[in-house]
Amino acid sequence: MSRSSTGMRFENDQTLIHACLKGDQFAWTDLVERYRRLVWSVIRQTKLRPEDAEDVFQQVFLSLLRSLQDLRETDRLAAWLLTTTRRACWRASSKSSGAPVSLESTALLADGTQSDATEVELDKQLVRDALEQLGGKCRELLEALFSAAGEPSYPEIGERLGMRVGSIGPTRQRCLEKLTPILHGLGF
Repeated sequence: MSRSSTGMRFENDQTLIHACLKGDQFAWTDLVERYRRLVWSVIRQTKLRPEDAEDVFQQVFLSLLRSLQDLRETDRLAAWLLTTTRRACWRASSKSSGAPVSLESTALLADGTQSDATEVELDKQLVRDALEQLGGKCRELLEALFSAAGEPSYPEIGERLGMRVGSIGPTRQRCLEKLTPILHGLGF
């Protein structure tokens, strides 16, 4: 457990994040200390130059600082940090001519540079994770609407999901509104 400037112990991420949002500098220090090994574990899996690795570490926590108030699911902070770190490593690698990233989820081209498909795949995985968290009818509807190639057939979707065709559009909008904060919480 971590201590704040007031001596309070942070038993979980929620209380730690709350203290950070209130401006407790000690809480922020504790938050970085709590997750530094996790972030470095991802960075070390790459072949970034040491100075690029340091930059990625700083970028990840700067992104966290900027996104902290929008983080809806504090219990998913570790997942958010992992995703953000992977993306930052990818960006650093693509800027650095001779430093490709060697993560399992990364596809490298023959010349050692990364394809745009890598970022697309990371984005797809984030969307899949967000849909998993969303669950229920919203997940089913959004997958039916956006997973199929071509124009989705509302009558077919309505029949398959037991929905009236006229309710699909408004339900889709509500589901997308629920999905958006989940995606933001995952670092999308």
